[in-house]
Amino acid sequence: MRLLTLLLVFATFQPATGFASESEKIRIISTNDIHSYLRPVYYRYQDEPKPWGKQSIEGDYANKSEYEGKIGGMAYAATIIKRFRSEKPDSTLLVDSGDTWHGSGLSVLDRGVSMVKIMNKIGYDAMVPGNWEYFYDKDHLLDLIDQADFPVVAFNLVDKEWGDPVLDQYTIKQVGKLKVAIIGMTYPWTALTSSIVGAAKWWKFGIQEREAEELIAQIREEENPDLIVFISHGGYGYDQKFAQRVDGIDVLVSGHTHNAVFDPVIWNNTIIYEAGAHAENVSVLDVVVRDKKIKSYNYQLAKVNQQFVSADPEIEAMVEEAYRPHAKILDEVIGQAEGIFFRRDYFQSTLGNLITDVLRHTHETDISLFPAWRYGATLMPGKITVEDVYNIIPTGGEVSTYDMQGKHVKTLLENILDGVAGDDAYSRVGGDMIRFSGLNIVYDLANVRGERIVAITMADNQPFDDDKVYSIASVSTRFQNNPLFGAANVVDTGKVFAEELIAYIRANSPISAALDKRITPRRDSGS
Repeated sequence: MRLLTLLLVFATFQPATGFASESEKIRIISTNDIHSYLRPVYYRYQDEPKPWGKQSIEGDYANKSEYEGKIGGMAYAATIIKRFRSEKPDSTLLVDSGDTWHGSGLSVLDRGVSMVKIMNKIGYDAMVPGNWEYFYDKDHLLDLIDQADFPVVAFNLVDKEWGDPVLDQYTIKQVGKLKVAIIGMTYPWTALTSSIVGAAKWWKFGIQEREAEELIAQIREEENPDLIVFISHGGYGYDQKFAQRVDGIDVLVSGHTHNAVFDPVIWNNTIIYEAGAHAENVSVLDVVVRDKKIKSYNYQLAKVNQQFVSADPEIEAMVEEAYRPHAKILDEVIGQAEGIFFRRDYFQSTLGNLITDVLRHTHETDISLFPAWRYGATLMPGKITVEDVYNIIPTGGEVSTYDMQGKHVKTLLENILDGVAGDDAYSRVGGDMIRFSGLNIVYDLANVRGERIVAITMADNQPFDDDKVYSIASVSTRFQNNPLFGAANVVDTGKVFAEELIAYIRANSPISAALDKRITPRRDSGS
């Protein structure tokens, strides 16, 4: 009898050990860098750099916008998300890779509350903070996280005093028959950005490769998941390097650099992609999993175009409710734009030129500096509203003035240029060249670090003098407090630059701005 029992037990377990498990499917829907743009916007993307120069990916954007119209908007994104979810209702995961609660004109007044409510209604499963979430003060950010019906996770965000995790490092979701571990990776260089004025000053960030590997091993042992998904705000280049150096990540959903990735890359068995920005796209990854390994995938980048997508009525009502208390302020027309004002490009943009020219003019300094923020709706020819300005500068950032010797100005610009062009993806803090006015720079990226700027003149074509002391105005920068750059006579003027820009547009409309020779590669300079 005992022998028969043992034979029956052996027979019961033999199929599970003798044959491979069945394949299971999961659909991962993702967004990133929405920046609280609840309504559709125009968004001219940057051209694609090639060895022979720039290759336009949008051509004549003014012409394109006549056909395409505005893109994004949470009511339209919700329709696409719900459609893809309905196709696989029991096996879908919806995640966001950060910079979602801050960055629009509405977020200046609403402080991200409506965005959280809308994400709750749509039914997000997890999110990681970007770097802009930390612009809010600590208590408000933690309150927003408490209001979220979904986990907000970050393994590399720790308390400064004790080194303890500030948020849950990961969450476990049962998606159909698959157990999925979702690990958050917040922007590692947040403490070096202008977000340090908010919650970021209280916490520590970092790359933390070893900690990631230890966490993955711990999750494998304790949770035994079928799939490990990273939602990251590291940036598309950073995340590729991270995936190559950290084993065990199955899918990495990237954010921060606003790359609209039409086909994922794979490094070290990790599928990596990003959905662009401003809810212009929704990414959809279908994965086949067997024996805790990805066997195949299919990917699509779905355009959120209101010309072809109807607005979800529930979300549309929530969007309009969010705007209603602030409409009188945001809808005020303050001027007219001539030409297109766009923000995103590596080295200069028409919005960047406008901002820094106005800053230098208003404060009568030799030079002005402003961060190369990537978000920002494109401003088309026609009326300019207060919301348009707050979409460009969604902060109460105050102007600082100071003096800096020419050699330190050059050192500063070299450091920033290295951050744009450096070979090491981990060193590209920020990713785009700082916006400036008052200088003309010629650069050569083939030169070694620290020698990439080959010529500098002043905007009026006067020579640039290493020994001369120049006056500077800047907003939302931190290097005036860094002893490396030798800033002197630093003054916080107390003047909010967004308000100054509104006043300037009122007084000088219609306004225009163009790309110019303030920063050019050596081959275009004739030198």
